[in-house]
Amino acid sequence: RSHYFIQSNLRMLTLLANIVKLTSMRFEKIEDLATQPVNPALWISLGASVSGCLMGITVAFSASAIADMDNDYFVKPPTVDQKMWFSAMPALVSLVSGLLFGRLVNLIGKKHSLMLSAILYFTGYSVIAYSKDFILLFVGRAITGLGLGLTCLSLSVNID
Repeated sequence: RSHYFIQSNLRMLTLLANIVKLTSMRFEKIEDLATQPVNPALWISLGASVSGCLMGITVAFSASAIADMDNDYFVKPPTVDQKMWFSAMPALVSLVSGLLFGRLVNLIGKKHSLMLSAILYFTGYSVIAYSKDFILLFVGRAITGLGLGLTCLSLSVNID
């Protein structure tokens, strides 16, 4: 277990070193930027890091959202139980989606499964953003929970 922790920290340090190297280059013209070779591992690491950030945002989103639920946005203010379910929804759905999507990651590959998880995140947060009913908030959180489960599977395969 500590081997994976050290390996992931080394990958993050490599990513940071590549970003520093890329940003410290001096370019005379903007056209010089397009001619400089960029390590493909930089883009892969950056994509995996963004997916990890989306996982954190999905888990932590309920903390800030619940604080704003008591305003006059909803016709009927949500109860404490509804707020708790809203907070727990992605974790519960990701548990089930991890079982469902395990085979899918093997079939379509890591890259396509991360792309599918991005679509699920976008769809879920769009539903949340445009919902005026608490049921639609549950649906949006459930869709982001599907993305969370798929991202957990894809990134764990990606780290190995």
